[in-house]
Amino acid sequence: MIRKALCNSTFLLTLLAIVSVSEAGQLFRFKDESGTPTLSKHLPSEAAQKGYDILDDETMRLIERIPPALTEAELAEQAVRAEKQAEQRAIAEQQAKVEAERQRQQRLYDSNLLALYRSEAELDAAQDKELSYLIEKQNLLKDKIPDLEQKLIRIQQEAAQREIEGQSISNNLQKRLMAAGQELTNHQKMHREISTELEQARQQYADDRQRLRYLLERKKR
Repeated sequence: MIRKALCNSTFLLTLLAIVSVSEAGQLFRFKDESGTPTLSKHLPSEAAQKGYDILDDETMRLIERIPPALTEAELAEQAVRAEKQAEQRAIAEQQAKVEAERQRQQRLYDSNLLALYRSEAELDAAQDKELSYLIEKQNLLKDKIPDLEQKLIRIQQEAAQREIEGQSISNNLQKRLMAAGQELTNHQKMHREISTELEQARQQYADDRQRLRYLLERKKR
């Protein structure tokens, strides 16, 4: 489709050039079929495809040089270049959008940060409060885990003893085993999650402090 459009455009430009120079009383200089330079008031269509010069018919001054029409291979190459350029423009536009969104998010983050804290001292106070809460929660979960482990061991031992004595494990004992195991698993999972949350909070406050310091110093300038 691109190649066809380029061919049509070249043909139309050639026709327009022929019409305009004919009306102006100018000369065409081109090579004939044998390759001999020729001057004429009229431009053969086959010569137009090979390129020609437009001259002033009085002074013989070169007015314009029309290059040869593109070959099929050249048109194909031109189409490939145009496609690559279009792809590059699309990539550049997408990158510009991503950067614009990043800057918008940064402005929003800065605005919220300045609204929350008027000084680093206020940020430190908020940090101490939140981290203390998370540490307390972490310690409660950590302290509970050994008790749950012992609880599970006791129930497992009870089940093992019944098997040694040749007794079957009752449904109630099976439920207690499952419940104790699930309770321990849940607490271990919550402990891991609160530990991760604690580390993320520490890092976030460190990042916030660094950014807040920069913003406050910039306001003083």
